[in-house]
Amino acid sequence: MTEAPDAQPLAVRILWALAQASAMHGAETVSLPRLAKMLDASASTVMRELSLLSDAEVAGQAGPGWVQVSAHEGRWMVALTDAGRQMVPCNNTTD
Repeated sequence: MTEAPDAQPLAVRILWALAQASAMHGAETVSLPRLAKMLDASASTVMRELSLLSDAEVAGQAGPGWVQVSAHEGRWMVALTDAGRQMVPCNNTTD
């Protein structure tokens, strides 16, 4: 898988984009505006999806913890967790 198809659910596209940013640029974290731009989606839409992918409790149930969202120097930063890396099919380390 070399390209995230637009037809994929946003959650899959988020995981793929974070894995690609890490693989291509060595970026362990990505700013929310940059991630939203990569996905051609609004930051608020991406943030809602990130809430479901993180370990945050929604409706009394904790999420899978695939991403971590944190505020750093006034910017929202997003990182793929180890559990999230395991969910990304294109995140294989083959030569």
